[in-house]
Amino acid sequence: MENDPTDSTSSYKQSPDLLSFQHFQTLCPARGYGYGGKIQEIRAREFSRLGELIYLDHVGTTLFPQSQLERFMDDLTENIYGNPHSQNIRSRLTQDTIEHVRYRILQHFNTSADDYSVIFTSGSTAALKMVGETFPWIPESSEGPGSYFCYLTDNHTSVVGIRAITASKNVLSISVTPEEIPPLERNCTTIKEHHCNIPHLFCFPAQSNFSGTKYPLSWIQKVQSGTLCVKSTPGKWFVLLDAASYVSTSPLDLALHPADFVCLSFYKIFGFPTGLGALLVSNKIAPFLKKTYFGGGTAATYLTGEDFYIPRKSVSTRFEDGTCSFLDIIALKHGFDIMEKLTGGMENIKEHTFALAYYTYTVLAGLKHPNGSPVAQIYNDTEFKSSDMQGPIINLNVLDEQGHVIGFSQVDKLASLYHIQFRTGCFCNNGACQKHLGASAEDMKKFFQVSEWPLGKQGLLYDRNWMIVNQNGVCLSQKQEPRLCLIRPFLDLKQNNMVITAEGMDPIKISLNDESGKQNRACQSKVCGDRVQTYDCGQRIADWLSLFLGRQCQLIRQTPDLSRNANKKAQSGVNPALLSLVNEAQYLLINTASILHLREQTTSSEEDELEETLHINALIERFRANLVITGSKPFEEEEWDEVSIGDLNFKVVKKCTRCQMICINQKTGERNKQLLQILSACKGGKKTFGIYLMNHPLCSSFPAVLSVGTQVFPLWKESAENPNEAAPEE
Repeated sequence: MENDPTDSTSSYKQSPDLLSFQHFQTLCPARGYGYGGKIQEIRAREFSRLGELIYLDHVGTTLFPQSQLERFMDDLTENIYGNPHSQNIRSRLTQDTIEHVRYRILQHFNTSADDYSVIFTSGSTAALKMVGETFPWIPESSEGPGSYFCYLTDNHTSVVGIRAITASKNVLSISVTPEEIPPLERNCTTIKEHHCNIPHLFCFPAQSNFSGTKYPLSWIQKVQSGTLCVKSTPGKWFVLLDAASYVSTSPLDLALHPADFVCLSFYKIFGFPTGLGALLVSNKIAPFLKKTYFGGGTAATYLTGEDFYIPRKSVSTRFEDGTCSFLDIIALKHGFDIMEKLTGGMENIKEHTFALAYYTYTVLAGLKHPNGSPVAQIYNDTEFKSSDMQGPIINLNVLDEQGHVIGFSQVDKLASLYHIQFRTGCFCNNGACQKHLGASAEDMKKFFQVSEWPLGKQGLLYDRNWMIVNQNGVCLSQKQEPRLCLIRPFLDLKQNNMVITAEGMDPIKISLNDESGKQNRACQSKVCGDRVQTYDCGQRIADWLSLFLGRQCQLIRQTPDLSRNANKKAQSGVNPALLSLVNEAQYLLINTASILHLREQTTSSEEDELEETLHINALIERFRANLVITGSKPFEEEEWDEVSIGDLNFKVVKKCTRCQMICINQKTGERNKQLLQILSACKGGKKTFGIYLMNHPLCSSFPAVLSVGTQVFPLWKESAENPNEAAPEE
C-alpha cells in the first residue's frame, strides 16, 4: 500500500492500524458513532439473527429490531382492529389509531395537521405517481404557455417517470443537472400578474440514492419564491421533495423547509412494514389537486345513473382509495416508539451512520494494489467531510491491478464468502449513473439496441414465434387490444430466455428452449387463413398477461417442427418460404425517405396536432418493420424486384397494405385515425407502405446474420427506372 503525503487523510493512512475502527474513533472522536456506547448491546438484543453477517444494504432496506415486532404482535393479540370503514366500536379504534399515526408522522417531521395532510400509499413510487396524476397542470396551447415539469437529472426513476404523465397532458418536461441550477436570485415582482396562476413543478431528491449527496433544502423556498429560477417562465413554482432516501437516516424539518409535496417509504426507515409509504401534501395546494378516479371510502356521495360525485372533505380520505393497510399503519406506531427508545432519535442515527460511511470511505480511498493502483473507484460528489452534505451511501467499482473493473457478480460472490451483504448491479437512477460513469446517451441506448441479429428458417430468429390468445384460443391483436403494444419482450440469447415487461408489472422470464408446454387444443388457430399448431407457454405467464390486460388470455408458441408456407401463388416456380406467425411474409422493409416524405405531406396545423405522432422514430415504430433502410428517394422500394443485404438475398413479395394498426401510438396504446388518412391522401387513395420480403437461404454451415450499417443493393423491376444507387441500411 502506498501513502500519498499530500492527501488530507494521509496521517490516517500511515497508521499501522489502518483497518482498526478503534483507531479511527480516536482520530475522529466527535463522529457520533455507537449511540453512546450501546451499539453492541443493541446488536446482541435486537439483531441476534445477524450472527456473523455484516449487513451493508441499508440503502435497500433497513433491518427491523426484534422488539418492534414483539410490540406489534402484542398489540395485535391484545386488541381487535376492525375495518376502518365500518362504524362499530372496533372500527372506531382502528380509525383513532390511524389518525394518531398520522399525527405521529407529522410530529416526526416537525410539522402538524394545520400545515400538512398525510396520504398513505403503497410506497414512495405510488406517492410520486399520485402527484403526477393530480397536479393541476395547464397544457400548452395556442392561447398561451402552459405548465412545466422540471426535475434534477440525479433523481430516482420514479421521478423521471412523471414526464410520461405530463406528456399525455401536453405539458413540457425539462431536466437540469445539479451544476446547471444557477444560484441566482431575482425579484419575483418581474413575473406578470396575469400569468401567476400557471402552476409549475420542480422535483429534486433531498439525498441522491446513487452517491448519498445531500442537496440544499434551501432550494425549496428559493424555488417557491422565485428567487431560484430553474426555468425562466411566468407562473408559480411548487416543489416535490423526494425524501425516501434522505429520511431513512436523517431528520427532515418541514417547518424550516416546507416543500409542497414530500414522498417517502416507511420500510426504508423501520424495515417493517413493507409496501407502505406516504405522500405529505401541503394544505395550501391540496384543494387544487385534480383527482379523477374515486374508489371505496373516498366519496361522500355519488349517483350510479349520472355523472354526480362529491368527494370526502378530508384530504387523506379523499385520496386513499379502498381500505387502507390499517394493520401496517398501526405497526408504524411501534416503529417510531422503538426507534426513539433504541437510538434517541434521527439526529443520532444520522451521526452514527455517517461515521460508518466516513470510516469506510477513508479506508477504501486509501487502499492500493502492490503496484500503487487504487483498489476502488468511488463515485462521490463530496469528500465525506460533513453529514449535512453527505449521506451514508458509498457507490464504487472494485478494480484489479491493471485498473480494470471487476464484475459486480464476482465481487458479490467474494463478499458473501466473508458474510458481507451489500447491493450490487444496477438500480433506479440512470441520470447519476450516466454522469459518474461518463456515459453518453448513445452509450446508454446501445445496451438495449442490438447491432446485429441472427436469421432463422422463418425470418429473424424468434421473430413472431409467440402470440397472445383469448380464452377461446382466438389471436388478440392491437386492433382488439391496443395495450398489447405496452408489453415489451427482451431476448437474451446468451441466457437463452425472454424477459417480458410492462408498466406496473414485475418482469417475468420464460425460456427460449422450453417446449414442455402442454399442447393446447384451442390453439388450432388461424393466421391469415392458415391453421397453426402451437403449444401453451404455461399458467404463470397466462396469469401475468391476464392481470395486465384485464382479460383472460394465454401466451402460445408455434411448434418449431411445424411451419407454415408462404403463399405459393405469389411467386411461381420458387420454393415457398417458411413462415412463423406473421401475416404474409418473413420480413417487412420500410424506407426512411418514404417516412420523411409522408411526414412532409401534412399541413402546418396537422403537424402541430400530430407533432408527437409524426416524429420520425415514432412513425418507424408505428409501421412495425423488421428492416429499416435509408434510401435516396421516397417509395423507390416499391419498384424493387430483389434486394441484397450484404451476402443475403431477398425476394420482394409485394407491397404491404396498411390498416388501422398504424393509428396506434406504440408508446401509449392510444388511437389516432389521422395517420391512416394522411397515408391514403399521400398515395392517391392507396394505403400501402413498405414491402414484404422472403429470404433465399445461403448454403452455409454458419448462421446468417443481419447487421446495422450493411449496404443494401436493390435489383429493380424491368419496367422501373434504375437509378443505379445503393442504399445503406440504417
